[in-house]
Amino acid sequence: MKKEISLKSIIDIINFGYYSHPLINFLSLNISDVSVQYYFLLLKSKWKKDLKSAIFYANKVIATTTTTTTTTTILKELARFELISLYYKTGKYKIAKREFAILKKRLSNIPVYARCLILPGLNLLNKTYNIIDNFKVYSENYVENDLDKAVFLYSNARIFIKREEYYKAYELFIEGYNLAKDFPHPTMMCNGLNGAAWWIRKVDKKKALIAADLLEYYIGYYFEDLSKIYNWFDTIFEAKYLNNDITIFDMSNIVIKLNKNNKVKIKKKFFHFIHDFTASTYNITDELKKYILKYADLKIKKGIINSKSLLKIINSRKVNYTSRKPYAIKNELYKLHQKKLFNHSIEKLKNKKETKIPLLFFSTYTALIEKPFFTKSHILKLIFEGNKDKIIKFFSANYEKMYFFNVMMSDFNLKKVERRLLNSEDVEDSEYNISPFYLARKKLITELFKKPKNFKEFVFNYFKLSDEEMKVFDMFLRNCVRYDIKWPITPYPKGKVRDFALKYGLGYKRVALGYYSFEDDERALIDEIIERFLK
Repeated sequence: MKKEISLKSIIDIINFGYYSHPLINFLSLNISDVSVQYYFLLLKSKWKKDLKSAIFYANKVIATTTTTTTTTTILKELARFELISLYYKTGKYKIAKREFAILKKRLSNIPVYARCLILPGLNLLNKTYNIIDNFKVYSENYVENDLDKAVFLYSNARIFIKREEYYKAYELFIEGYNLAKDFPHPTMMCNGLNGAAWWIRKVDKKKALIAADLLEYYIGYYFEDLSKIYNWFDTIFEAKYLNNDITIFDMSNIVIKLNKNNKVKIKKKFFHFIHDFTASTYNITDELKKYILKYADLKIKKGIINSKSLLKIINSRKVNYTSRKPYAIKNELYKLHQKKLFNHSIEKLKNKKETKIPLLFFSTYTALIEKPFFTKSHILKLIFEGNKDKIIKFFSANYEKMYFFNVMMSDFNLKKVERRLLNSEDVEDSEYNISPFYLARKKLITELFKKPKNFKEFVFNYFKLSDEEMKVFDMFLRNCVRYDIKWPITPYPKGKVRDFALKYGLGYKRVALGYYSFEDDERALIDEIIERFLK
């Protein structure tokens, strides 16, 4: 039997934007009100950028709610607000203006808690499209939440940008980010960090890199779809490029790998920083030839040069990494960087308890977009036995394995990085040399398996999955934690999903959030996978 939930709770949930979609999916199965169902379909269509369907469902909400109650009045006007935005986005300005006038007249009939959802967006629409003059946004009873305050701060930051007062703009962006984090609203958090990094880079590249690294961490923590985050990666690229940060290789590889279906048009600059661990020779371009002759008196007869010759130049001249060097030099320096990191990682492993190694390995394996090839039976035996000497020997075999090991042994000190946002000179540098994106994805898994049951059985079952099943299941596991905040309602799993949560000690709420982060048709595959974990 379907239960009812107050509209106020629903509004509190959708205040989180797209981040609320697991709750919307859960509620869709537990609410009988047709108008509310249409409203959920409106939101989901908007988040998918299916504007035609969103307009259809918005009109359905307005047409369906024929009775006059407080609930139906609120729903109609919430749908009308979305409709105005959708009409403007699709160029239907005349109809949008008409709906705006209707909503403006009816605002006083809407409770304050609902107005708080509508007014900031309505004000932004009015400013963007110059709909009417003298639009009074806030009533006496209106109380701004942290998200509204963040939007206001971002708006003020842009005023200072026009004046080229970039430090002041940076402070406002960071202040807004902190408010959005307390809410929390992942998109608004990242918008703040993106604005901070992008504009401060003009006058303070070090500050830009600090904000960009934190932005990359939160992209990994909260997001999966490249189409929603590509512009943020562009900002991160610029900050890393300006700072001669060698982890630009990691980040560029992430962007390319996330774009397997070629949904996003990637700028050429990213392709200039794709590492090649197997490269033993390089074509001698004019740029590389000029660089070589600058440092060494080599007789270049052929059109290629081997990596050993380049390493001689790098080592003898003590060449450091910079973003503008020829690709062959940068790639060899990146390989050396991984080798140096590997030695540090070995020391970290020596100080780790053997019992911690399996989770470190598993969290790293799930974090990577493309899985390395390991003989499954061999690697699992190695990891669960915990013989550190054998583990070090295994991962020292080649650069790809070294890279995996470096991710496995690295961590991201979130508190330290956040302290550096406004006090970069007073706080020591962070101690990571691996992409924050992967470290965030690792963190989600280590958090999920803090107090697991039957962990070894879980891992062995996981390695029986196909590559495609792993990809979906990895996202499910990450979503269990990334959506775990204090919501107005608590979703709960049923049947085998509940049994799965119980068997492996993952928590009912978290597993429910991960499960309902997928749509109906996608959950069928999760059901199949979970069933195999219960045998």
